[in-house]
Amino acid sequence: MGIAVLATGLLIVAVVALRAVGPFASAGATSSPTAAMPSAAVAVATPSTPGSSEVPSIQSPPPTQAPSAPPFTTSGVTSSWQGFTWSQLAAGNPLVAADPGIQMLQWSRGFVVYGTTGGGAKAFVWTSSDGQTWTQVTSITVQHVLLAASPAGLVAIGGDPTQDAGSQKVWTSSDGIKWSDAGSPTGLGFLDSIAGTSSGLVAVEHTVTGSGKLATSQYGVAHSNDGIAWTSVAGAPALSDEVIVPRVQSGSGRYFLLGAPTALSGKGGGGDLWWSDDGQKWTTVELPLYPASLDFGRDGIVLHTSAMSAPGAAGIELSTDGGKTWQADSKFGPLGATTCGIGECSAGPDGVIESNGTIFLAVKSDGHAWTSYDGRTWMSISWTGPASGTEPNLVMPRGVVVGKSYGAAQ
Repeated sequence: MGIAVLATGLLIVAVVALRAVGPFASAGATSSPTAAMPSAAVAVATPSTPGSSEVPSIQSPPPTQAPSAPPFTTSGVTSSWQGFTWSQLAAGNPLVAADPGIQMLQWSRGFVVYGTTGGGAKAFVWTSSDGQTWTQVTSITVQHVLLAASPAGLVAIGGDPTQDAGSQKVWTSSDGIKWSDAGSPTGLGFLDSIAGTSSGLVAVEHTVTGSGKLATSQYGVAHSNDGIAWTSVAGAPALSDEVIVPRVQSGSGRYFLLGAPTALSGKGGGGDLWWSDDGQKWTTVELPLYPASLDFGRDGIVLHTSAMSAPGAAGIELSTDGGKTWQADSKFGPLGATTCGIGECSAGPDGVIESNGTIFLAVKSDGHAWTSYDGRTWMSISWTGPASGTEPNLVMPRGVVVGKSYGAAQ
């Protein structure tokens, strides 16, 4: 399960502190979601001299301003993790309230975390230059939002998924702090996913024909330099959502398209992965199963796959050459290839593997954990966090969020 996972809609809300709706309680500290409002003082002018008929004047209180949000701090270390020190997240923290699918983006000037509040009410975005202190973006006010890093900076595209594609809006930022409303994107259908490299931005989009039960979606690939003006990529892979919703991710300096091709006959249950260095020319890599999501480490990539012919069946593929070639890992790293519950067992990893773009974290259902930089060589570490069966939600630059707990890496 990857941070990027990248396939899905998200929201953005802004203030001055980064990552999810409400302040995040760092290890060993708890911060309140909102500071108490100061009481308004009434200033009374000095009375006039005795005997004077003048009535003392009462000055109006100055306008009250809401205090800025406290900083969102992620304690811990950035490398050589040995274990975690755990603390509870504060009530109202965006990480606690967030729907599944919360994502973290690493770019040239730091980190971005974005997602939606519980029930998909609105989106949130937090940015950080160091993964330690975060600032919440308050200028983006939509229900769902997706982000990527363009050559010029961050691009956020969001809107109301119940409206038409023309209701989408674009925001841009060169530093992650100040954001500009760039209006509506042109040449773009409904945005499904977006990714960026130094070559620009690539999006998977779709258009809908028909209505009700007869509605169908046609997927396409679009390219942009700024996130505002988009053009369809001629000769891009033809995609379908027969197995999973197609999506694009980026890492190791290139783009990756994941999803089922439109022509599934003769695939024998397998799928394709496509990669590109410029977003225009794509190379196909055939896989035994369908690509679902990618996790990127410092020295390798983990590809999570699924099978159409056997619902629930999964696999992982590993690459150490930037995604050009892949080798299956039948043991799912240190997790094992069989998961057993009460009275039954099934094929698939006994736990989860996720990453923060540098470190892979594998957590087995029995509470054992490992880290890796390439997805091949794993080191056992201490795990005293939430009970078995709880999946890590997000691997942060300095720790991991699981449910309502934050584990600061030690």
